[in-house]
Amino acid sequence: MKKFAGFLTFAVLAVTVVGCSDSMTPASPSAMSTAGGSTDAAKSGRAALPTIVGIATAPENIGTFSTLVAALQKANLVDTFNGNQQFTVFAPTNDAFDAAAKALLKDSTKTGVDLVNALDVATLTAVLKFHVVQGDRTAQAVLSSNQVGMLDGNFAAVTVVNGEAFIAGVKIIKTDITASNGIIHVLGGVMLPPSGK
Repeated sequence: MKKFAGFLTFAVLAVTVVGCSDSMTPASPSAMSTAGGSTDAAKSGRAALPTIVGIATAPENIGTFSTLVAALQKANLVDTFNGNQQFTVFAPTNDAFDAAAKALLKDSTKTGVDLVNALDVATLTAVLKFHVVQGDRTAQAVLSSNQVGMLDGNFAAVTVVNGEAFIAGVKIIKTDITASNGIIHVLGGVMLPPSGK
């Protein structure tokens, strides 16, 4: 829809970060992350694991990531995250998308799927790319950085407040879910890219 073409500029000015509470608890860094990042040997041992899309669409995770999967489908990015190229995905939960929809669409009845449907493909793709890093970055690697370069060309600030980790102001609620083609960190909100990119 044309009225959503200016969605990001307005949203960034009006709502810096849209977050939500979530029942998932942060996981401690995995053994791989405590080694300072994944190695080629570690990656080769992950070949039998599901892809990022495989994890998101697994029956036990569909209640957490179905809106993200719908967004990837609309943006024609499923094949990208189902392939062999390595990515780190900061994955908002369904609850995170629902909270974003209520705030950005200014309607308490709207869901994350309504938000995905309302956005044009270019805007949705820009938002999704702001949730992805090229290569795999463990929690330890992310937390050791002040900022992370995202796939869309913007940088997302990484902060720790009272022992809780945040990226672009959004709480990281679970870390180091390892896939054959990367790593997933779960977010309790949807990050909005800065305007102008």
